[in-house]
Amino acid sequence: MNAALNGEKKSSGSQKVSAFLGDNRIVLLAILCVLVLGVVAYAVAFSVYSSSVKKNLDVVEVIEYSLLKDAADLEESTITARQDTALSNLEPYLKKGGIVGARADMLAADIHMQRKEWDASRALWLDAAAKRRKTYLAPICNFNAAACSEELGDVESALKYYLLAAENSEFTVRSRAYFDAGRMKESLGDFEGAADLYEQIASLEYSGDIWNDLAQTRFIVLRAEGKIQ
Repeated sequence: MNAALNGEKKSSGSQKVSAFLGDNRIVLLAILCVLVLGVVAYAVAFSVYSSSVKKNLDVVEVIEYSLLKDAADLEESTITARQDTALSNLEPYLKKGGIVGARADMLAADIHMQRKEWDASRALWLDAAAKRRKTYLAPICNFNAAACSEELGDVESALKYYLLAAENSEFTVRSRAYFDAGRMKESLGDFEGAADLYEQIASLEYSGDIWNDLAQTRFIVLRAEGKIQ
């Protein structure tokens, strides 16, 4: 008896599902079509985006190549003219986001840095770091922004950006960034803070380098001068 009832319930349930599918087949097909079209649209958009990014990166690379080709053999006036042309050609790409905008920023920042135009260079390095803040490019850009800040005599900003670079595990010269941050601390009269940064270098995996040696030397000097305990 129970088996019969169960059979009837299952049959009834199947009939309801079949009836629902039959009554709503047009709606369900429409939903399926929308989903399929959505996937196709995403795939096409991603393909177009990837193609656009590659095309724009190629342009930036051509600008860089035109700037650097045989540069060692050129007169200063010719180099300056090339830099002017590169900066002009980069202008549309500086406004872009993502990797394209970041690469354009970095190339323009490097040109301004060579010209000792520290304000312009720093702004571009920081813009590039913001565009690629979760990638290995961010600490490189922050380090260069710190160097520009130091040239400008903006010690506090230099300290800030050196630390941002040093604290990023993807930065390959963290020891130097920590050392430079320590120098900035010394410039600000924070000798204990400088000593702490110098000591941190020894804990890095590649601490056995020249920056670690210099940091340990500074640590010894600070102690000998009575500036730290």
